[in-house]
Amino acid sequence: MRNTWARVAGLALAAWMAGSAAGFGAATESQRLARAKDLIAEEQWTRAVRELRAAAADPKETGKDEVLYWLAHSLNQAGDAPGALGTIRLLERQHPSSLWVKPAGALRLEIAMRLGRRDVLWFMARPPAPPAPPAPLAAPPPGTVAPEPPRAPAPPAAPANGTVPPAPPVTAAPPAPAPPPPPTVWIPERYHPDPDLRVQALGHLIRFDAEKAIPMLRELALEADNPASASRAVFVLAQSQRPEARATVVHVARTGPPTVRVAAVRELARFGGPEASKDLMQVYSVGDVNVKRQVVLSLGERWERVPLLTIVRSESNPELKSRAIMMLGRAGGTSELRQLYVRAEAGPRRSIVLSLFNARAENELIQLAERETNRALRQEILGHLRLLGTPTAMEYLRKVEGRR
Repeated sequence: MRNTWARVAGLALAAWMAGSAAGFGAATESQRLARAKDLIAEEQWTRAVRELRAAAADPKETGKDEVLYWLAHSLNQAGDAPGALGTIRLLERQHPSSLWVKPAGALRLEIAMRLGRRDVLWFMARPPAPPAPPAPLAAPPPGTVAPEPPRAPAPPAAPANGTVPPAPPVTAAPPAPAPPPPPTVWIPERYHPDPDLRVQALGHLIRFDAEKAIPMLRELALEADNPASASRAVFVLAQSQRPEARATVVHVARTGPPTVRVAAVRELARFGGPEASKDLMQVYSVGDVNVKRQVVLSLGERWERVPLLTIVRSESNPELKSRAIMMLGRAGGTSELRQLYVRAEAGPRRSIVLSLFNARAENELIQLAERETNRALRQEILGHLRLLGTPTAMEYLRKVEGRR
């Protein structure tokens, strides 16, 4: 089974490549590159390296950036990590605007993870530098007198009784100096922190230094400008079993950007224990319609009948009520649905019948058919029993036909 960081890397790269598919397809692929890709698919790394090196040296090769990426990938697979890192730096230097630079950066992180280079991962996970401070004020024009700077207050005089005055407060110690950067072979030229690569690095680091990684992932998860990276940060947090990671996912589900809140609810449902359903219901109480839809879906996947029943009874939105009814049937709440049917109106009753049909609850449908006085609804129930076609349903339908 792949580790968390590997899943994050795969998700990030797949999403990025899907979004950039048009750009990748713009260049015509050479025959040599096509042969190299066939060798890569067959995991013949040594032959692929030879083919790609020849393509990289060919002045007529038009897709040099893609060639260099696949060369770095093949070198890494062949066990030549130094060669792969050198090729990545060459790609970044010669083609800084290429679409292949980003997956090459993900490959560099993969190599760093395998070699245990946490210093490289922390360097790549660092947040962007703060904006530069404002420029100093211009000097006053010639001939003007600059205002006199305020004088420091005089120290208090010693009291006459000889007692020693209290010492002034001790100022905080200066912050510890930043750790030295990794060797240049690991540092991308003209590097700017990338949200996807930061998530990939933090997905590995959270296993070793969660207290430092979780706040950084929280910052990424709450970013409204990049919802895709924010959602992947939520995914990484959800893999951790630490309480602060769980609390962060709940916080994002309640207050994060709209699309990220839905992703947080989806991940929150995967936490074990009864606390997850309580958290989902708290999120439901403050969520918008999209968040509430996902909460209902998550509760159904968790087979949480009691919370779903609460939503059905209290929700005034017809669409959300209908969804909760459907999920209640999926969660095995057929007896609860039968009880709800008695006091429900025509619209919710149809949703209940459909939910029971999807749950293959033939006995409950038969009981409803026996008690239903509305001819149209009763015919609808009988039609669902006929679609089920179970021996019990067909036997009941024969009895109904015999009464006519």
